[in-house]
Amino acid sequence: MVPTAHITPLRAGHATYILRRFELQPVCASIPKYQLTELVLVPPVAVAMLKYPALHEYNLSTLKVIMCGAGPLDKEHQNALQKIIGPGAAFTQVWGMTETSCVASKLYYPERDDTGSVGRMMPNLDVKLIDDNDKDITAYNVPGELCIRGPTIITSYFGNETATKDSFDDEGYFKTGDVMYCDSKTKKWYIIDRKKELIKVRGFQVAPAEVEGVLLSHPHIQDAAVIGIQKKDEPEVEMPRAYVARKPTADAKNLTEDEVKSYCKERLAKYKELSGGVRFIDAVPRNATGKPLKRILREMVKAESGREAKL
Repeated sequence: MVPTAHITPLRAGHATYILRRFELQPVCASIPKYQLTELVLVPPVAVAMLKYPALHEYNLSTLKVIMCGAGPLDKEHQNALQKIIGPGAAFTQVWGMTETSCVASKLYYPERDDTGSVGRMMPNLDVKLIDDNDKDITAYNVPGELCIRGPTIITSYFGNETATKDSFDDEGYFKTGDVMYCDSKTKKWYIIDRKKELIKVRGFQVAPAEVEGVLLSHPHIQDAAVIGIQKKDEPEVEMPRAYVARKPTADAKNLTEDEVKSYCKERLAKYKELSGGVRFIDAVPRNATGKPLKRILREMVKAESGREAKL
């Protein structure tokens, strides 16, 4: 079974080209070879394309619509890739979930965006924002957990009454778990991060996606993921920690933790600094849609803490 959005082109009868596996060279070569006009990406693939040295060798002029979803992509990477692809294509982001049946917010061609938004909500959808206490805080420019209802939103989880009860409020809104806000001028929506992923640092909330965006802009970093870890002497305090995969180059292999910390310190507010440290790994674990498997990273933290306790 797959979400409806994954089979929409096939169901609509569009000529669709599917590669057996993801590799940058075949993906890029397929665009001019098959004269592709639409491209659907996830953030890790978009970043990988941007960092691919041979990308400039391919003629991408046939592309007209590029959509990126499954997670937030920072506007810097979005704009950088837009410049490479050229003015003929509209590179925008979309938002949706399995529970929304299909894309729930987007921009319509030929509208462009250079702000990192996920567009505007689709017709017939009713949304509101709530705080940590489930209080309705719906207002422009105010971040909160997005709740949504409408004809394309699920009404329950099959055979799981507990999950259904926890995920819906008394008005029938589905709690998405995504913290978002809507701009008052453009009516565009922006993802901050998953509610459960936000790192609480001394009263401030740190969105891992923002820190990851900075890390991915480093010339020697191939991939990165950020989680919150507990401070040893103050377990109620969380600290941002980065798991970083270096680029497979001679210069990148010498990248140090201090250099990564310094790079972030120059570009982020003090409370967003990597006070939890930096750990270098071969590759960031991700699922089939490209989302980082932070559960595995948290297990690595527990294993590390266990080793330290034995010493």
